[in-house]
Amino acid sequence: MRSRATSQERHEVLRLGQFLGSRPVWRAACIEGFRKQGGNLLAKNGTMSYGMYLAAEGAQAQSKRLQVIANNIANVDTVGFKPDVAVFQSRYAEAIQQGKVPPYSRTLNDQGGGVKTIETRTDYSAGQLQRTGDRGDVAIIGEGFFVVQGEQGEPLLTRAGSMIIDAQNRLVSSGTGRPMLDTGGGLIEVTPDQPWEITADGALQQGSNRIPLALEMPASLGDLTKVGSNAFRSRTPTVPVPTEGREVRAGWLEMSRSNATQQMMAMIETQRAFEANTQMIRHQDEATGSLIGRVLSA
Repeated sequence: MRSRATSQERHEVLRLGQFLGSRPVWRAACIEGFRKQGGNLLAKNGTMSYGMYLAAEGAQAQSKRLQVIANNIANVDTVGFKPDVAVFQSRYAEAIQQGKVPPYSRTLNDQGGGVKTIETRTDYSAGQLQRTGDRGDVAIIGEGFFVVQGEQGEPLLTRAGSMIIDAQNRLVSSGTGRPMLDTGGGLIEVTPDQPWEITADGALQQGSNRIPLALEMPASLGDLTKVGSNAFRSRTPTVPVPTEGREVRAGWLEMSRSNATQQMMAMIETQRAFEANTQMIRHQDEATGSLIGRVLSA
């Protein structure tokens, strides 16, 4: 007579059955077969095989990359947008992470641990300039960012130079309505119904009144974090662009750095990689099902 299954054994088989998409079977033969294998049909956490875990990890990494690419595609027409790149890192094999074998041992226990997404980085390269002829459109030539006021009053950096005069006679970003700031950190106000222009060195000129726009740089581009689609917050204090380095082009805009063709090619590549990982999951599922069948028939 076959012995009665313990609650722990029933629980493990239930979890395995749920993962494989099948109904749990409480026949004694299933429990006994599970016992014969020492309860080691699953990975270290008792939920999936190691091969399936690696494939799932790879699919998750590609899924994250797809999200990043989709956002880049959605902003191909956003002025001053800087695209992001998902950064992958190879993962040590499980045996190495558990300290069972040293790295680069060239054994079966050191045959790769898949990949994982560690961060998302931004490409700060300048986008192409497009002529608009509008006096409120300004493109920065070279390094530097315009400074706008955030929702909480904090300074934000942006390369989007599309500006308008709002109902309060302030110079603001046309895309977000955030006020543009001058070199002293103050708001820029204009006199209604009087002509104005942005000079080549980045100052608002209205008659004899001249207000230099703030153009600043972070200590490092790595200090920036995105706020919305085309603004950035610096974690460290920013510094003004030197006077001799201030150059803007009125009547032009710096367009999105995201290239639709390149992003679509990257999306196709990523989708194929994602499909390859999901196919490996199916293969692992079939192999696990075959193994269980052999155990039950033993």
